[in-house]
Amino acid sequence: MVALEALKLIKESPRLTPAEIAKSLSKDVQYTRNVLSILQELGLVELPARGVYMISQLGEYLLKHRVA
Repeated sequence: MVALEALKLIKESPRLTPAEIAKSLSKDVQYTRNVLSILQELGLVELPARGVYMISQLGEYLLKHRVA
């Protein structure tokens, strides 16, 4: 699932831009921005600066306790 992959990537390398995330996931930048927007609306990532994403405490919790 792209959303979980994006969360893992952001956790490992905070302050990534959508372009950097898209490249790492081999996805289109606009698609990645859409996924990040949804993650932000759900409170799983934060946007401390324009275009830069960090995982939130809720996102950390989700990764730690997710059921595979």
